[in-house]
Amino acid sequence: MTKKRITKIDPEEKLSHYLDHQSNQKKRKSQNKISASLSNLHSERKSALVKRLGLIITISIICLICLGYYISPLANVRSVRVEGADDLPAKEVVKTADIRASDRVIDYLLHWNDVDEDLSNRYTEVKSVDIKVKHFNQLNLNIVEFKTIGYIKKEKGYCKILSNGKLGTQLISWNKIDQDKPVFIGYNHEVSLKNNLQLFNSLPEEFQDQIKLLSGNTRRKSQVIFVMKDGNVVIGNISTIKSKLKYYNEIKNKVKKNSLIDLEVGAYSRPLTSSEKRAYGLI
Repeated sequence: MTKKRITKIDPEEKLSHYLDHQSNQKKRKSQNKISASLSNLHSERKSALVKRLGLIITISIICLICLGYYISPLANVRSVRVEGADDLPAKEVVKTADIRASDRVIDYLLHWNDVDEDLSNRYTEVKSVDIKVKHFNQLNLNIVEFKTIGYIKKEKGYCKILSNGKLGTQLISWNKIDQDKPVFIGYNHEVSLKNNLQLFNSLPEEFQDQIKLLSGNTRRKSQVIFVMKDGNVVIGNISTIKSKLKYYNEIKNKVKKNSLIDLEVGAYSRPLTSSEKRAYGLI
């Protein structure tokens, strides 16, 4: 019987080629990944560098433009416009604010609070000031005034009575005052005006809107006189008038025009005399 030939095979030798192949493939993949990662990192760095350079160039250009504007005649104040304060003299306002044509626009934008303080100290009407620039070198002074409560009659005109308790600095003619606001007449003493102004502010708004004049020509310091828009006159006591206003509408609906409604002692009414009508400006 013929013996079969047995061939010995080394498994490690057979597997080594396969293992080497697998190892080479892994190395190539790893190298490809590293190469791709380095390529992406280089691209990102290049992009970041371009962005930084672009930002630096943009800022530099803006700075050069601003510097060129500042040193050019275009940066000088060419004109000033005053808005929001029709009763204040514009030329005087500009002079008080110390604004000159040779000055730089940006200086006033950086120090607008100085302008605000100067105008507020000079004019009691001024509550605040805002500065804006138009057309590169035109300054706009936007003035916000205190609310006008009424007006007080002076020898040569009328002054505003402001919500801050002060009087306006400007004299206004009759045709320029707000006819819906009450006028205080005959007040020669600041104390009596202050007391009546406090009383007026404490009255119901509905009643305030009906008042045309407050007269300081009273017989007693405690007395208050209201000339109403409907032609009637209301007399009362400073300390009790508020509590007695509940009778006003009832009496008003029963009387005729140009009547005196007396709420000082009790509550009654009567027609005004001719002399009283003249005294209260009703004829």
